[in-house]
Amino acid sequence: DALYVHHLFVLFVFFFFAALGGLVFEDLATIGAILGGIVTRHILPKEVLDENEKAINFLGYVFLSPLFFLSIGVKVALNSLLIRPSLILFVLLVANSPEYLTSFILFRNILGVKHSLLLGLGLSVRFSTSIIVQYILFSSNLISLPLYSALIASSVIMLPIIIGVYSWGLTSGKPP
Repeated sequence: DALYVHHLFVLFVFFFFAALGGLVFEDLATIGAILGGIVTRHILPKEVLDENEKAINFLGYVFLSPLFFLSIGVKVALNSLLIRPSLILFVLLVANSPEYLTSFILFRNILGVKHSLLLGLGLSVRFSTSIIVQYILFSSNLISLPLYSALIASSVIMLPIIIGVYSWGLTSGKPP
């Protein structure tokens, strides 16, 4: 019985902060869910948290993550991407150029040209945390819909490019 009480308490804390963020502070449900995780980690004893970690991860990865990323995709405006495809190219250029240039300049002599550019490509990977930040900025009306759509589209475009170029670049030739 105690195991179910802990599961219910963890779920209550998560959803309480998500609801508090979503209902009271309008579009801050994402921050509320993050805060719920932080509070849960500090409220529950380590043993109880370790017992519930698999259930928490299952809930987050199987149920909540797909819903969050679905809500991100729903807010992307395809018409703004079709009207302004140059904005996507500009975002890709501005977001990725510093990584390529820095790794090329600093590591060209150590790794060679090919591997220094591969390092820059690896540094240009955007994690889901940056997508969360972009979502919060858009929900708070700090960035426009066309810019938000271009940021999400550039993340979607770069992922298969990074995977393909990395697999080709690391399997062909000798490592430095």
